[in-house]
Amino acid sequence: MNKLFERSLVVVGMKKKMKMKIISELHKVSTFGSYFHSNPLSTLAHFQQFVRDRCKSGNLGIEETKGLFNNAIRMRPSPSIYPFNQLLGVMCKLRQYSTAITMFRTMASEEITPDISTFGTLINCFCQMGKVNFGFVVVGYIFKSGFEPDLVIFNTLLKGLFKENRVKDAIKLFYKITEIGYICSDVTYGTMVDGLCKTGNVDQAIKLLMDMEKGNSKPNIVMYNALIDGLCKDKQIPKAQNLFEEMISKGVAPDVFTYSSIIRGVCSLGMWVDAESYVNKMGNSGVSPNIVTFNIVIDALCKDGRTEKAQTLLELMSIRSVRPDVVTYSSLINGLCNSGQWEEATKNGSYAEAMSLFEELENGGLKADIVTYNIVINHMCKSNNVDEAKKLFDSLTPDNITYNAMVGGFFLNNEIDKAIQLLNDMVDRDFPLNATNTSSVKDLLAADGLEAKFISLVDKILPKRQSKGTVTTVELDV
Repeated sequence: MNKLFERSLVVVGMKKKMKMKIISELHKVSTFGSYFHSNPLSTLAHFQQFVRDRCKSGNLGIEETKGLFNNAIRMRPSPSIYPFNQLLGVMCKLRQYSTAITMFRTMASEEITPDISTFGTLINCFCQMGKVNFGFVVVGYIFKSGFEPDLVIFNTLLKGLFKENRVKDAIKLFYKITEIGYICSDVTYGTMVDGLCKTGNVDQAIKLLMDMEKGNSKPNIVMYNALIDGLCKDKQIPKAQNLFEEMISKGVAPDVFTYSSIIRGVCSLGMWVDAESYVNKMGNSGVSPNIVTFNIVIDALCKDGRTEKAQTLLELMSIRSVRPDVVTYSSLINGLCNSGQWEEATKNGSYAEAMSLFEELENGGLKADIVTYNIVINHMCKSNNVDEAKKLFDSLTPDNITYNAMVGGFFLNNEIDKAIQLLNDMVDRDFPLNATNTSSVKDLLAADGLEAKFISLVDKILPKRQSKGTVTTVELDV
């Protein structure tokens, strides 16, 4: 396939009114066939207009799209390629990539001639499915069909290569595009910068930006955002700050994504003065913080043990009409737990405060995810509230982290039998033990603290256990 690459470088809760509308539209589709025989040319024009209108409506579903496509396939004379392209495009937007590919094959079997737009949609489907090599196969068909790939197709292939983490191939394709005479657009440069940053190649992205500025193209907000976000995630905060100032000096105004990225970066290093400065600049520039911005600051404050300040921000969110989400509550609950207040719950009431946040989350119409539950169960276990933790555990579909937290709680509480029972479940689910629980099992084995009936179970969890005399040792995989 690499040689090929080288050669190719070139509604469940739908309202009744909406239901009736869809039924009505489907009825129109079904009547086209019978009406068509008496008015073929007129009906063909009406059908193509109808397809165009339905595709533009934004509410075209999978089944109706299939119905319209089947009608188009059966029509004689056949419609132009445009309604087919529009219907393929809808399927792609609905992420029904396999269905779109099947539709293309049906078109081929009916000898309906594709155009460059059809091929572009097909390539996009393959790239979205993580099969970019098949996209290059389509490029071969494009040449055989007498067409030439346009820049949109190359941009799609670049995205597909980055999606598969084929960074070297993406760079090679990019330079080949320019070498054979294509003038790269802002979208092409944006695709490259974004792809390089997301794959951890931020320095190469900066070099590309500098090369871009030497030509006629200038970086836009999308490119700056990708670079600043990439630099911050790479912990290159000073570079990100310099780039932030540079974009402003060049007349590119930061948006909420830019501010959120730079605030996340400085918060991650505890640079609170800088964080406050960016928040103030944000307000002075008329850019309103969104839920992502608030969550970044709240999470950073909680990790820094400043839970009172974080809770003040939660109140500010309400004033700003920004609704907290599961991430907001999870950060605050975790912050309260890790701040040391959890263990002092009976003294200062913070346990009740954390539980109040937990209840507020669900009463507010939000559904706590497994991450939130794991946080609560873990800290319940660490603070000897094992019985309450087990009740919560039994109400969930636990994952590996939940099991390890609960097993650890039983070990800490010296409830070995209960821990072993959960270990049985973990074996059945093929869940591994974490380092802490592995150490606990190892200690029990070394001290002959496990009954003989549990030894075979432990053998499954720690298959490299070996007996040496009266002392049992465990060899752990590193």
